[in-house]
Amino acid sequence: ESSPRGAPPSEPAAMTNRQPKPFRLSSEATPYSPKYTTTQQQAAEAAAFSSLVTHLRGRLDVPNIELMILGGFCRNCLAKWYLAGAWRSGLHITYDQACERVYGMPYAEWKAAHQPKATVEQLARLEATKPFHASHPKQDPPASPAA
Repeated sequence: ESSPRGAPPSEPAAMTNRQPKPFRLSSEATPYSPKYTTTQQQAAEAAAFSSLVTHLRGRLDVPNIELMILGGFCRNCLAKWYLAGAWRSGLHITYDQACERVYGMPYAEWKAAHQPKATVEQLARLEATKPFHASHPKQDPPASPAA
């Protein structure tokens, strides 16, 4: 039995037959894509990130828990990935600043205005889909610039 297009699967158990596969975005071309320069690759990825953030800012009707259940990531994941990228680039920003970049406002303000309390069903679905959730490798912030 399949769900209507765009509808979530009726049972998270349907996902348990699959094993999550680690995914790493590579700058190397595949047989299906042209070769890019690093600058072109980074510009394309930055544009995709910006478009995704803009799209999610317009989808206030989609709570983070539903993003996690269906996609395995949420706005907080994007903020953590943005923070990691900023740190790798030597930018000194905080997690709160990364959240503001993704949410368009402080996270606490967004949560109070747009994040409904999760239902018991949502929490159960979240738990059932945990093997498919994104990871956020721990890393240290960049060294402070010399004064």
